[in-house]
Amino acid sequence: MMAVSAMFTLAGYEFIRSASMVLFKTAYGAENLPLVMAAMPVVVFAGVALYGWILSQLGPRRTLLVTSVGSGLAIFACYLVLLTGSKLVTPVLFLLKEFYIVLLIEQYWSYINSSLHSATARKVNGPITGIAGLGGAVGGSMVALSAESLGTEAMILIAAISLIPAALISNLTYTVHGEPALPERVRGRVQHHMGWHLFRANPTLACLLAVVLSSQVVAAVLDFKFQGLLSMEFAGTPDKETAFQGNFWGTLNASVLLLQFIIAPILLSFIAIRWVHLLLPLIHIVAITMAIIEPNVITVGLAFFLFKAFDYSIFRAAKELLYIPLSFDERYRAKEVIDVFGYRAGKGGSSVVIVLLQKMGVVMNNYYLAIGVVMAVLWLVLIFPLTRQRHETSSRSVVGK
Repeated sequence: MMAVSAMFTLAGYEFIRSASMVLFKTAYGAENLPLVMAAMPVVVFAGVALYGWILSQLGPRRTLLVTSVGSGLAIFACYLVLLTGSKLVTPVLFLLKEFYIVLLIEQYWSYINSSLHSATARKVNGPITGIAGLGGAVGGSMVALSAESLGTEAMILIAAISLIPAALISNLTYTVHGEPALPERVRGRVQHHMGWHLFRANPTLACLLAVVLSSQVVAAVLDFKFQGLLSMEFAGTPDKETAFQGNFWGTLNASVLLLQFIIAPILLSFIAIRWVHLLLPLIHIVAITMAIIEPNVITVGLAFFLFKAFDYSIFRAAKELLYIPLSFDERYRAKEVIDVFGYRAGKGGSSVVIVLLQKMGVVMNNYYLAIGVVMAVLWLVLIFPLTRQRHETSSRSVVGK
């Protein structure tokens, strides 16, 4: 049921992802993408802090309901402003779509990780991502078919509407199957709301955060390079570019289903987690190197395609295994710091550096792919301490049982 909620959320996200990107680039140009992304760490930090406070007050079920409905209303408000012709709302919409999707998806996974044992998760995490991914595949295809006829702005309205069934089903899931008990805590100690103190006690969390940060720098630079090439390819035809991007993401999400339903369960069931995690940065190093040798829409698009394909499937399924033995606060608080703040801070932090270098006259577009290779190598190195900590955590869990 929670995977079905994610399916509706991801279907709507495909509409807002392509549309918000094109609307921003049309208003301000692809070269200013790093500038708007530079604001992301501040936005996400504030959002995660608010989430942690709401979780302390309302518990996981009502927090998910409030954030789902709130996200839908915020997106709808942006749509109404777009109808006035204002360009000022496009960066707000861009930042909103970057934040709300990870906030909701990670709450779904917090629930799932609280409901499964590690042995079961090895088999079903892939199909869970597959059920959710069906929404992305269908949503992307619908964008490709409808963007030119309905217009880019209408895609935003559809994204807002998609959160209605997502909110209803996720709330029903908690109502029918229950929610994890919120541990006792001293009220008024704000530092506990986000769970930063948990990173000192559990090195696995710190390693996960470092891996996510480095991987998302790779995602950011590939995205910037790809979007720049697309802006040149579709100059003056924003609706066609929206349709192309919808087709790209729809094809990606459809292709990922094979990884989610078949490849991920096989890999996680028969191959050690360390080797699964090592495989991913190695693939990205090869793909980005090929793009460096011959940089064009196809090679850069392929490198970006592969990153997102594995991020949505094998990396997601393997990463979630690390949370299952952990405590409530580590699954519901530290996880949001890692997978919401970490994911977007990786992009936003790298964007700050890129903006500063651009102001100094550096043509960063020439260096995006090289940065991607360096960060993929760092990601590869970080896997060793990450998987070592996971092995120690698993051993402690077995002894405790």
